[in-house]
Amino acid sequence: MLKPSAVLVATALLAGCVSAGTKVDPNVVNAFQPGVTTIDQAEAKLGTPNAVTKLPDGSTIIVYAFSHAQASGSSFIPLVGPFVGHSDANTVTASLTFDKAGKYVQSTSSTSQAKAGMFSSQ
Repeated sequence: MLKPSAVLVATALLAGCVSAGTKVDPNVVNAFQPGVTTIDQAEAKLGTPNAVTKLPDGSTIIVYAFSHAQASGSSFIPLVGPFVGHSDANTVTASLTFDKAGKYVQSTSSTSQAKAGMFSSQ
């Protein structure tokens, strides 16, 4: 199975650049109050999450992910571009946890970077 970032990188090599997902403003998340902000209020501010996970204890995790991939200029050199070019992809993920009553508990975020091309190393 292909990773979503691999698909974005492949698309970027063909199209130049591509963005996908939901970009989350950390300042909005920082304004959420533990035990006060509801899951509905969070979704109203951030939009529909990219993933929702219901845990056995009744809590819920909502996830927002945003990826941006950009092809290098060398990717567009006729004939050799596919061999010498590469693409850089950056993904930012925000995960918000809500208790079984639907009240905000905490958030975490992560950033990942990937480089892809025929001869690029990771």
